[in-house]
Amino acid sequence: MVKPKAEPLRWIRRCFLCWTAPLLFLLSAPHLESDKDVGALAVLGPLLGTFATSLTGLTATLLGCSICRVAFVQLLVQFGILLYAHGLMFSFTFESPKSALPNPVFGATSGATRFLEKRTLGTISVVLPCLNEPYAEKTVLKFCDRTPQEVLEEIIVVDDASTPPMAEKLQSVPSRCKMKILRHQESLGLMIAKQTGGDAASGTYIGFYDCHVAPAVNWYKETMDLLAAKERRLVVPMIADLDLDTWDEKVHGPLTAKCYINFNADFWWYDDESDFIPVISGGLVATTRKWWQDSGGFDPGMRGWGGENTDQSLRTWLCGGDILRAKSSHVAHMWRVDSDPRTLSRFKLKHQTDNLARVAAIWFGEFKDKFREGGLNPTINVSQAAQRIKELQCKPFVYFLHRFRKLYRGGGVLPDNVFNLRLKGSNKCIAKTGGGLHLADCKAATKLHLANMIPPGFPHPDDFEAQPDHQVVCGGHVASSCAKCPQGHGESYCHMDCRWLFGECVPRVATQMPKAEEAFMFSGIRLWNTFPYKSYADWAETRSFSSTADWQCVNQQYLLDRKGHMRHASGHCVSADESRLRSSTCEDASLWEKIDGFVPVETTRYLASVRKYGLTDDVPDS
Repeated sequence: MVKPKAEPLRWIRRCFLCWTAPLLFLLSAPHLESDKDVGALAVLGPLLGTFATSLTGLTATLLGCSICRVAFVQLLVQFGILLYAHGLMFSFTFESPKSALPNPVFGATSGATRFLEKRTLGTISVVLPCLNEPYAEKTVLKFCDRTPQEVLEEIIVVDDASTPPMAEKLQSVPSRCKMKILRHQESLGLMIAKQTGGDAASGTYIGFYDCHVAPAVNWYKETMDLLAAKERRLVVPMIADLDLDTWDEKVHGPLTAKCYINFNADFWWYDDESDFIPVISGGLVATTRKWWQDSGGFDPGMRGWGGENTDQSLRTWLCGGDILRAKSSHVAHMWRVDSDPRTLSRFKLKHQTDNLARVAAIWFGEFKDKFREGGLNPTINVSQAAQRIKELQCKPFVYFLHRFRKLYRGGGVLPDNVFNLRLKGSNKCIAKTGGGLHLADCKAATKLHLANMIPPGFPHPDDFEAQPDHQVVCGGHVASSCAKCPQGHGESYCHMDCRWLFGECVPRVATQMPKAEEAFMFSGIRLWNTFPYKSYADWAETRSFSSTADWQCVNQQYLLDRKGHMRHASGHCVSADESRLRSSTCEDASLWEKIDGFVPVETTRYLASVRKYGLTDDVPDS
């Protein structure tokens, strides 16, 4: 029987079906970038697939092949081309966020690279809260120029009622910067401005930065990589010093990122080897839009400036998240310096609340009475924040202290022992009056404790014991002991078998980390319950102690040796004349002793809470 010829309508239907798969491939393939220099494979993959499968479908149709077979063949060809094209894109454009090596085919800034970044990293919204900020345009342009278009979702400038409006100062910002300006009709403060910007952001991630910063090239990469790895996370860049003349990072300038808080809810800078951060400093941090929405942003009862960084940090750590620094993400920041009028703020705070007290009321729990030595106002209403804590199933404050026990225990914020320091052979002890230290009756003494983490090579109290005669080589000569090495020439004659430390030549083998059987863990002496703002601790000038818990500041390094010398890292010792403290050589120095020691309530409470909640040493400690 002769097969009837296909009707024209049937041929049209067959051709339509055979061309449907290529069209669907084109629609389902990654959308082409509008940028003129989009990577070649990003374009050729869909086009090549469409051409090849369309040709296959047309040929098969003309030969009268089965519709099902034609569609099946087309799908196989399309799928193979899709995998091949994207496999090539991945092999040609992948680069480690640690080492931005140039792309061997398209170059480091090719469209294919940016295409891949958009698919894998998502996009970031940059939020800049500004109030009468003269450097807003420079900041916007830096973020615009150093963030690829495919990664930059938007730059949101939140104008907190500036005069004149920020829109007038930012008129020349090009449209490619994707800038949006949101304006408050009255000044509501930094955290409300940040809340406004965060709530309006539409990127996968939200970066909050001050209106006077300059991001470095590739500033976004490691930040976004870390955020992509975990939803409940904050990421802090390495904060550099800003050169106001070049509006860029100072060459070979310092970098910082880490802070901690004391029981007064003040935050202080410190550093150690860990990339985890207890508390962010405030103005420079990024998070996922999902965590921003779920966490609620900031405490709605806060106004003005300060405290929001601590609130946000504790909410993240105690509610299932973490905070990391991104070492390769640099953002240079302009610090306020009284001597440089270019850096001075041009606004006055309005609607300021006691935000630190709110932090303590919300988060400190059973440690609330340590805030300002029991000075927390019990009428502070934190019911909204308490409800959010319940919804997020957050943990008690002791979890935070235990998570960073290397700092809080090892740095002496939770001291093992509090004591008075008495001048040996007298009833006089060290006391604080105003901003200074002096000798007073021990009944009026100021309580002290050992503090600050130990730097590498810090001495042990035993290192300054009398050394038995034992021939040593020190520099270019031989001596009967390290103590005999200097021969009046000081440090220059203390080498080889010996080491110059705290003004003395001691055996090198004895200057390792503290002996295992000792509980000595600290490199300084601090006033208990007092966290003054001065960044130095010079007993000879009778100034009080800094609250820094790390060991970076050499001026804070004090050691009470076995004989009772209070040694300073400079090599001098603390002495006393009548009621005045002074510096002297250690050979002629006064001797001191600890008396009336006790374990403070915060440490007792911490240890009890650790047992109560079954906290173990399995979790990281820094």
